[in-house]
Amino acid sequence: MNELYGHLGASLYVPATHKSLDSILSEGCHTARSLIICTEDAVIDSEVTWAVRRLIKALKTAPLDVPFLRFVRPRSPLVLQQLIASPEAMARIDGVVVPKFDAETAPGWQVVLEMAPTLAVMPTLETLALFRDSTTDALLEAIQALSNPVIALRIGANDLLGAIGLKRQSGQTIYDTPLRGTLERIITTFRPAGYELAAPVCDLIDETDTLSREIAQDIAWGFYAKTCIHPSQIDVVEAHFTHALSRQKAQADALLHSDTAVFRHDGQMMEQTCHATWARRISSLNINATS
Repeated sequence: MNELYGHLGASLYVPATHKSLDSILSEGCHTARSLIICTEDAVIDSEVTWAVRRLIKALKTAPLDVPFLRFVRPRSPLVLQQLIASPEAMARIDGVVVPKFDAETAPGWQVVLEMAPTLAVMPTLETLALFRDSTTDALLEAIQALSNPVIALRIGANDLLGAIGLKRQSGQTIYDTPLRGTLERIITTFRPAGYELAAPVCDLIDETDTLSREIAQDIAWGFYAKTCIHPSQIDVVEAHFTHALSRQKAQADALLHSDTAVFRHDGQMMEQTCHATWARRISSLNINATS
């Protein structure tokens, strides 16, 4: 596991056009452990050139050391190339989020990423490739071909819903939509290959109950990072992660420190052969989350 995964927590997306971009890059935003500055869908076409130039300028003057992670979501390989061309800006980010990554777009991104081979990446899974097993397998191969360190794979649920002509409605978690099967395919394809996943955004900003139900399901499916689009969502996500990891850490510690093959703990069967991988993963996440 890339150690940065456990530090992502609730990742707040911020448009590169945000009026307070300079202060956000310097001081953070609310309690977000990680920020993703977006130059892609959050910026209209006519403002891209200005937004990218403004972002690079702001990064150059931001403090080098801050108590949160900073990522950029470049709109295209060209924008990524512009970012890489500025060493001062690159020194102030922890990686990039690569949008709409699949086997077809991979070559264009890869040729630019090879200019910065130590730059950490988070490819976003959000194209039609996720709807078929064969193209999902091809996408996995494209990710495995990257030489850059991969922190995690992000899931772009809004793009996937848009591809089938849907928009999430009030009261719906992502698991109540037709994407439930796609999420199952993503988990069973990419996690056995060693990749951590960030849960998709909940775009129902004022529905805390719906968000809470979704996070509970995220955790049940093994997501320990989640995209947020509004500061009000951050504390809700973090509270769920903290509570879940505290509970699961006790279980994981009991397993990792036991020399018994099978035993009962807090009403559950614990089995070394089946649960050791999960226990090591949870133990690592707890260490990262509290450091």
